[in-house]
Amino acid sequence: MKLENKVAIVTAAGRGIGRGIALCLAEAGANLVVNSFQKETTAKVAGEVEALGRQALPISGDIAQISTISQVIDLTLDTFGRIDILVNNVGGGPPTPGASDDSLLGRLETEWDEMYQQNLKAPMMMCQAVAPHLIKQKSGKIVNIASGAGRNTYASKTSPISYQAMKAGLIRYTQSLADKLGPHNINVNGVCPGYVYSVTWEKSARRMVETREEYKGLDPKEWFDRLNEGKYPELAPLTPLMREQTVEDIGQAVIFLVSEEGKNITGQTLNVDGGRHKN
Repeated sequence: MKLENKVAIVTAAGRGIGRGIALCLAEAGANLVVNSFQKETTAKVAGEVEALGRQALPISGDIAQISTISQVIDLTLDTFGRIDILVNNVGGGPPTPGASDDSLLGRLETEWDEMYQQNLKAPMMMCQAVAPHLIKQKSGKIVNIASGAGRNTYASKTSPISYQAMKAGLIRYTQSLADKLGPHNINVNGVCPGYVYSVTWEKSARRMVETREEYKGLDPKEWFDRLNEGKYPELAPLTPLMREQTVEDIGQAVIFLVSEEGKNITGQTLNVDGGRHKN
């Protein structure tokens, strides 16, 4: 197995892409530290990891909070004695409705603060918390899950500017951290997933078919499939392979980057999106 007995931390692993990454890593031989906001989803994924014959340490909590970050690092080292892989899957879309100040600037402040906390600050803080331990053992792999929204202006049609800005920042941070940690034999890379029919995309698809006259009558998954097939050029460019991506696609890309086969790849952000982006 490629990752036999490696210790991997995956944040926001309770569902969707994070869960897919965690299970792919377990299948490749890694033991998992599973973080998710909710206790129930954290425990469920940890159980699935154990069913694959690997050890799992469930740690629920908001990974954007320093107290949770410290708990994850401390419990991982107490349980396994080392950290080999960090996958920062944490991130989020539109913010929680209801700013304390309902003015335009108040709403903008809430949106940008929440986007920063989830999409840039949380992965940055996790990287900084893990880095000293990887430096000490002179090895380690970090993968930050970014987004095509941080690469291309098309995303202005499907995601907030604040989300685009934070994901672009995460891609640039990945490059800078790779420069800093490279001399310590630590690889830092990113992955930009394509359109994966996760809970977030299901909500978006449902909102589109319920609120847009031209899409009414479509099943949310049917709308999503048509998006991937290039039927809505006003929303997104054509996906050359004309099919959706899966959580397993993202998980296998992560495995390659953290395996020995990817030892000389660092500072890169890999698009796993059916060819939608070319940069």
